Amino acid sequence: MNQIPRLSEAVYVGLCREVGSPTEVRIRREVMDIDEVVNKPIYILRGLDRMLSGSKREGFRLRTSDMDWMLWPPDHKVICDLSQISLYRVPQHTVILIECDDLPPGFTRLNLITPSNDEIVRSSCVFMNGKVYISSALFRDTHGQSLNSWSGLSSVHHGPCSTNILGHVEADYAFCFQSHHWPTLAQPWIHRCRQEGWPSEFVLSKILSRGVHVVPIGSSPENGEEWRMSFSQAEQIRVYSMNHCQFLCYGLLKIFLKEVINMLNNATTLCSYFIKTIVFWVIQNDGSLIWTPNNLVFYFWKCFQLLLHWVHIGECPNFFIPQNNMFRVKVVGSAQSSLFSQLYDLYCKGISCLLLSQTLRPYLSKVILYRTIRVCTDEDSFISSTELEISFFKELETGVPIHSIEEFQVYLINIKNIIFGTLLPHQKVTVQYLTTDVLRSGAFLIQNKILPNKYRNKFYYKAYKILTLLLVSSTFGCVSDILYHAMYFYRARRYELSLSILQKARGRMSLQHVMYSTINVNKYRQCMAGLPLDKIIRIAVVKEIKLQNQNTYIDEVVLEQVISRKNGMPVLLIPPLVMLNMLFILNHHRLGDTVRSQQSLKDLQTLMLYDDCVNVPNDFRDISWQILGICQQICGDYFGALYCYQSSLRERPSHKIQDATLLRLSTLPRTEF
Repeated sequence: MNQIPRLSEAVYVGLCREVGSPTEVRIRREVMDIDEVVNKPIYILRGLDRMLSGSKREGFRLRTSDMDWMLWPPDHKVICDLSQISLYRVPQHTVILIECDDLPPGFTRLNLITPSNDEIVRSSCVFMNGKVYISSALFRDTHGQSLNSWSGLSSVHHGPCSTNILGHVEADYAFCFQSHHWPTLAQPWIHRCRQEGWPSEFVLSKILSRGVHVVPIGSSPENGEEWRMSFSQAEQIRVYSMNHCQFLCYGLLKIFLKEVINMLNNATTLCSYFIKTIVFWVIQNDGSLIWTPNNLVFYFWKCFQLLLHWVHIGECPNFFIPQNNMFRVKVVGSAQSSLFSQLYDLYCKGISCLLLSQTLRPYLSKVILYRTIRVCTDEDSFISSTELEISFFKELETGVPIHSIEEFQVYLINIKNIIFGTLLPHQKVTVQYLTTDVLRSGAFLIQNKILPNKYRNKFYYKAYKILTLLLVSSTFGCVSDILYHAMYFYRARRYELSLSILQKARGRMSLQHVMYSTINVNKYRQCMAGLPLDKIIRIAVVKEIKLQNQNTYIDEVVLEQVISRKNGMPVLLIPPLVMLNMLFILNHHRLGDTVRSQQSLKDLQTLMLYDDCVNVPNDFRDISWQILGICQQICGDYFGALYCYQSSLRERPSHKIQDATLLRLSTLPRTEF
């Protein structure tokens, strides 16, 4: 058997396990698409539209997959020709004209045609040749300062973006403008697509209808009035249109760039955007290629050869505007020479250079060492239906925090409209999951608004409304959602009722088939076989308890919420077993049941001391030690509280609560030590 096809198939299987199988990638995209549709009206209500771009939106879940957000004011309309101004209403819309004369290809100036009501836009205006232009440098800097003020974090500029680190996740925010019109300079791209037959006419029409964005970065640092055209939305649509082998080739190149090229070059001269551009050009330029698993290595090598050629001549043509050489500033001089030398050395090694990748080496080694091994590329051979379900439930994330009753109502109306539309199976469950989050958030929002006025006449009616929302959310939500019900009754001082709910929650969460950070796959398969996803999520899925920092859930952790929010963190995420035991401790303590409160305290201590990051993952250990310390301080164990607060300070500061920990340490009675 020819060795290259077998190596290709081994790489294909390895990438399907590392990057994702066809079904996994499709599910990820479905979840993100419906999440964007659900949350979109809230951002528009707040004055900004948004789009997630980058690796995560494309469907990757690599360690280096980033979160790139593009945000823009929806009432600011960018046009490419003055005749297009008739499409908009003035003064409801602010009209901005693209001007590309005498600028490097792909860059533009933004001429403010009509006045803007946006304070940041107005403060970013400069006058040139009797016209008003929006300065990209002023716009980016002002938005960066605003982001710092809002988040409490110190962001750094990275190209057109402001980069923040939330917990251990790095997020890039690009404040920009959107144009629904296709730029004149990119018109030849349309003809090229039709001539080469990629992407399809349907995909092409979809791309053209979305237009482009302009992001605040010039062709050089001193050109602070220039903006760059960004085709992020078009690129996302094109990545979605790839077949899975093309997508895996893209992923293979990203892994090779991160683990081999950048490691050998000891620099980040090349970025993943160059890699994406190479894949686009290779797919479009050679329509005769048949992208199948047994040719994957061949495709990789073809892309690598094009990269080597581009570095040699110092030219990387933008896929939409080829006149824009993206190597013009970055890959020049000694950096270009050094990079070419490294790439040429890899080229001389041939396909064996893939063995330098830690991710790919195990899959290739088996085929090389055992020539008789047959590689099966059928999806069912490397991922089961059970693993697909588990992968899907891990994708589910909660939505945007709700700040007002108006936002709550907008959410409900939008979700109602979505439900009556056409949804794919995984999208239906995603809507169900997000709906429970919205109902729960609305319930605690109402509770926080009425609790100070609980003796007024309408209190009992609204309390019933809160209970209804929580009951519905816990009925359709995850196993752990019942804990929010117990939190509500604890704060309402109905301790016995809270305890009865906690007993029920403990019973449901202790079943062997439930999934949290780990799962007993055999038990899960036995108990969940044949059940629909919407039922599985109610009886088998456990998620972290999410406390939105603008709402009060339990008075005992308000200090942590305030400090965390001050430091730019929107939520506290608490492991469900930690919250379960905390509520047991607090309820028994309020009832004066010392024996049971001490037993529950011992259970929480045992969990924290002996858990191997299964029930209390590393990212949540700072808040978990803090909660144990709070419970011990309330119960009078000040030595134990001191140890726990010190342990919290030693953990990864995922929730930014160190100041709260120091404050609690200062409240411990010093005479006890």
